[in-house]
Formats: sequence, C-alpha cells, structure tokens
Amino acid sequence: MPVTEASKSIRKLLLHDKPFILLQIISQNDGRLYPAMISKKIDCSYAYVVKLIKLMDKIGLTTSDGNKHKKIISLTQKGKKIFKLLSEL
Repeated sequence: MPVTEASKSIRKLLLHDKPFILLQIISQNDGRLYPAMISKKIDCSYAYVVKLIKLMDKIGLTTSDGNKHKKIISLTQKGKKIFKLLSEL
C-alpha cells in the first residue's frame, strides 16, 4: 500500500506523547471539554493544545463545536477507532 502525505502526517502526529494523551483525555470526558481544561490536564500550553486540536479536526479525529471562545471538543468515530487501536499497542 503506498504511503500518502496524509498518512505520514497522521503517524508523525500520533506517535508523540502529548497528542495521544490529548486523545485519551477527550475520550474519557463525555460532555463539556474545552481546550483550556485540556491544557491544564496534560500540562501543555493553551496554544499547543489549540494547534493539536486544529490538526486533529483537519484529519477528522476530533470535532469542535461552539463559538470562537468556547469550543467543545469531542472525538469522531474515526478518532475513537484510532484511540482504541493506539491504546492497545
């Protein structure tokens, strides 16, 4: 199977600690979860968390609902499947 640019970026993103922990936090919290709350839980800057969430939104792992200041983050079906597979490793 040929390796595409999208699959390279997904591998590069998810094989680091913080993005995996971000997926874990989102999967464990059903309901209202904001980027500021995530940044406190994983001990990262707010800007880094927002950057990760935007990238994960772009590749279809998360969705962000709400207005500009209060975005509620949740996993998509694809995000849940990827998290499950990664957590089994």
